[in-house]
Amino acid sequence: MKVQWSDHTLAVTGDWTGRWLFLAPEYELWVDDESVDCLGGPRTRPLLEALYEDEDGEIHHIEAELVSILGYKPRCEISVDGKLIGSDHVRVKNFLNPFLMLSILISTAVMLYVGPDVLRQILPL
Repeated sequence: MKVQWSDHTLAVTGDWTGRWLFLAPEYELWVDDESVDCLGGPRTRPLLEALYEDEDGEIHHIEAELVSILGYKPRCEISVDGKLIGSDHVRVKNFLNPFLMLSILISTAVMLYVGPDVLRQILPL
């Protein structure tokens, strides 16, 4: 998600990374292609914040509040100094990673539960 604010570009990106075993996304707040805050993990309402000093020396408080239930296209509201600048959905990269990780974890749990003797009988080894 990108919005324009007084000759600056504010952006929020999301990615399913290995830090949380691919089961929770991480979000980043960008100001003019510079990452200013990063937050991730199993949270339903992550809040990204930054203090930005412009060319005139004024300090602005930038907030990006997300509502992320499953991590698929979470709703994001970007505000500067308490004024809402933009609201849209964030496209999260690598959305298949949690499904792949869950299938690996479930398969491993089933194999450990069943045991090697039953697997030898089923599979021609």
